[in-house]
Amino acid sequence: MSNGRGSVRIGPVSLLTLVIVLCLATMAVLSVSTAQATFAATERQADFTDDTYKNEVAAQRFVADIDGILAEARLEKTSGALLPSAIEGALPELAASISNDDTSAEASMENGVVRATFTAKSGRCLEIEITLRDGYTYAITQWKATTQWNEEGDGETLWSPSA
Repeated sequence: MSNGRGSVRIGPVSLLTLVIVLCLATMAVLSVSTAQATFAATERQADFTDDTYKNEVAAQRFVADIDGILAEARLEKTSGALLPSAIEGALPELAASISNDDTSAEASMENGVVRATFTAKSGRCLEIEITLRDGYTYAITQWKATTQWNEEGDGETLWSPSA
């Protein structure tokens, strides 16, 4: 005796389930690769920001040291003609005292203008320029952050097809 009901077809349901599982697997792979790319970009940004702050700290210490030399000259009433040579003579020692494992410093002076460059290992640079003025004062005329281009970077491979 037949009750008139048709049998349930497993074929279309299985095919639909297979398509859904493949779509979910593809979305999972894309989510993982996107998360890895975001993590790598975040790490690079954190290193970049860290190097920027290290350069800023070194440059601020350098400016404070220059300000200290000028303050001593004001107290001792050093001749204005002797001041540039005193600062120029102190620049190598100032740059050496600021240089460390994270940041290197170079400084020079020409025509009453002190130029200093602070460079982090990553290539992040900070270039400053201090113009000495009458009355044992100074003006910061340049404070510019740059990055050296390095074509030999260790670029990350987000996805590599199997051979």
